[in-house]
Amino acid sequence: MKCPPVDLRRAEVRWADYVDQPAAAEELAGSSLLHTDWNDTNVLISDRARLVDWGWATRGAPWLDPALWVIWLIASGHSPSAAEQWAGKVATWSSGSPESVTRFASANARFWASEGERTQDAWTLRLVNASASWAAHRRSLEI
Repeated sequence: MKCPPVDLRRAEVRWADYVDQPAAAEELAGSSLLHTDWNDTNVLISDRARLVDWGWATRGAPWLDPALWVIWLIASGHSPSAAEQWAGKVATWSSGSPESVTRFASANARFWASEGERTQDAWTLRLVNASASWAAHRRSLEI
């Protein structure tokens, strides 16, 4: 597997094409090492949890990994509220402002929508729907 270019390993670059405003991408910047690929085959649980497959390791804001976990939890059947409650158990979750999290949820829904146009497999469509559900939930909190 070929590694992505170095710039793609910075969160503000990876999601820049999907944010509403260019300045919103800067909210994703940070120096934390992020896994970013929280699918069920990348978290191995035995006597402890292990993260494997770091092919999309990214540097960015520390709240991004719990945010990305939210989408997988929704795709696995949790409501957006319940998924965020689980994310809240991760200390770094609270380091993202509610507005930044909402902007990221919308950006991630755009990312998955574009993936869904390219790939129509069940796995991708689950994430298209989960990310859209989360983005709608976040927008509803602003009302």
